[in-house]
Amino acid sequence: MRASGLGLLPGRVAATADESGMFRLHKRIYSNLLLFGDLAAGFAALFLAYWLRSLAPLLPVEINQYFFPEILPLSRYLLFFLVFLPFWLGLLLATQRYDDVLHIAHRRQLGRIANFLVLSGFLMGFLAFTLRLDVSRPILFGFLAVQLILLPSNRMVLSWVLKSRNLNEHNQIKILIVGTGQRAARLARQIEKYRPWGYHLLGHISVDTDNGDSNLEVLGKLDDLPSLLLDEIVADEIIFIGSEIKDRVGFTDMLRLCEEIGLRTHMATDFLTAEHLKVSIDYLEDLPLITFSAVPDHDIARIAKRVVDFVVAGTCLVGFTPLMLLVALTIKMTSAGPILYRQTRCGLYGRKFTLIKFRTMIDGAQDRLWEIRHLNEMDGPVFKMRNDPRVTPIGRFLRKLSIDELPQFWNVVRGEMSVVGPRAPLPEEVAHYTTRQRRRLSVKPGITCLWQVSGRSEIDFEQWMALDLQYIDNWSLGLDMLIMLRTIPAVFTGRGAR
Repeated sequence: MRASGLGLLPGRVAATADESGMFRLHKRIYSNLLLFGDLAAGFAALFLAYWLRSLAPLLPVEINQYFFPEILPLSRYLLFFLVFLPFWLGLLLATQRYDDVLHIAHRRQLGRIANFLVLSGFLMGFLAFTLRLDVSRPILFGFLAVQLILLPSNRMVLSWVLKSRNLNEHNQIKILIVGTGQRAARLARQIEKYRPWGYHLLGHISVDTDNGDSNLEVLGKLDDLPSLLLDEIVADEIIFIGSEIKDRVGFTDMLRLCEEIGLRTHMATDFLTAEHLKVSIDYLEDLPLITFSAVPDHDIARIAKRVVDFVVAGTCLVGFTPLMLLVALTIKMTSAGPILYRQTRCGLYGRKFTLIKFRTMIDGAQDRLWEIRHLNEMDGPVFKMRNDPRVTPIGRFLRKLSIDELPQFWNVVRGEMSVVGPRAPLPEEVAHYTTRQRRRLSVKPGITCLWQVSGRSEIDFEQWMALDLQYIDNWSLGLDMLIMLRTIPAVFTGRGAR
């Protein structure tokens, strides 16, 4: 199985202008506007569906009695929607992927909306059945049908707003690029993708050290820049290609000129970046710091991930208490030894912690590992054996359904682990990691992960590591929600059981 073929992660591409932050603010504003519009559409759909259901008495008596029994108060549906809201929001983030929704064709946008509505319909039905909620089916289907109208409307309105900027010259953002080399040409192509958003490229300023690209529109040389900015062109922003002007003595003077005339200035730091590094600007009081990071940013999403971890783990510990008590009693009655198995694992950046799980092997199994190590079915430093003779009969059942991992929710509550993240490795496994593989320790380990939902026993060690690094490079709350949703069928079917 190829690590890139799971359908969960977008393909990794080279860093682009908006990834490095040039258009991040505008892109975030538009994405958040669309997200809030979709949230508003959800509330509006509930009220409209309830209002349409209230018109049922106008229908013939026979149809009304058969299809539309007595309607419950609106407060009941608001309560149900509040229970459903976290899952609904997670499905929105996972299926719509707001970072790129405005760049894709309308047909693909409609496809994502259809996927969201189908999934949310199944999830609402599941919650209503599980919680034994008396929910009107006409209101449920009306809720989905109204969203089928409102969600595409949100995208059409925002698309019209963006395109209207492009039609009015006074709302356009005109950009000048200093540099005519290959990097400047690539940046020009990237800016062109944002032309519908109102970004317009004026042209390029030639630098003596350029290789030059004959297809670019060159407005002058670097020495001509002051006269161009002051007398000849109207520019809103200017981008210096760092790899082409970083060694020039006059660069400071150019920056001062841009400052004096109030021109927003960017420096393309592509000459400093690596494949997975993300570049950002931070401040220590008044000292600017250029930050290079190969892990997800410490922003509000990381805080939200911790909140989700705590809520999910706490809920599971309480909800599964009867099951865990039954499992504990069964383990105690069927084999000698402790109920829980404790093992030292490596957490965030190699921090040691004690992982707990239900014991599924005979007592003292670790001391007998040397007897069967030659039967290892996994390459690399990890030991995996499908029919490990040390596993007890009840332990084999617990492993098949991943019930033995339920106590790890306590590790999540303590902050040592996350619900979703790479598997927590043993210290002796980490000792054999390559330098690149150690990057998987840059996030907290998790109970479930891409490896867990992708047929873990069928994936070799290198693919396993690649999946974990893909998760880190593409992490989002939506991806976490998608992995959690895919974990449910993987657990019930026993797919990839150890």
